[in-house]
Amino acid sequence: MKERIKDTIGTFFIIVTLIDIAMFVMGMILGPDQRFGYEVFIYPVIYGALASIPGLVINSKKEMTVAQAIVREIVQLFVIIALILVFMFAGKDISRELIVTGAFVAMSIVIVFVLVNIIRWWLDSKTADQMTKDLQKWKKRTV
Repeated sequence: MKERIKDTIGTFFIIVTLIDIAMFVMGMILGPDQRFGYEVFIYPVIYGALASIPGLVINSKKEMTVAQAIVREIVQLFVIIALILVFMFAGKDISRELIVTGAFVAMSIVIVFVLVNIIRWWLDSKTADQMTKDLQKWKKRTV
């Protein structure tokens, strides 16, 4: 569990960084003249925390097949989309502008989700490569 929390914290910071970028891009497209106060700085942190919850809750103690892992990731993506959209738009009247904004938000969530997984894979790959090199060095010393 300790390792899972540590992994989630690392993922959280990647998510928050990518959400900042997504908010900037969407803001420049949907509302380039709009200005905000300091309160907007907390939103990426809130969204990052919401997006991290499914990763903590949806886990499996047994080894999964590739197909099971893909299904889990897809379910996790849909849960994240639902959480963020409900948090952002619950209680608002449905309008054309809200639907367009919601579509942009959902699309940005998918992009951020994919990028987070690519970045995590790349970091894990680098760690695995370093561990393999260290094991080979250790093996040469002990033989």
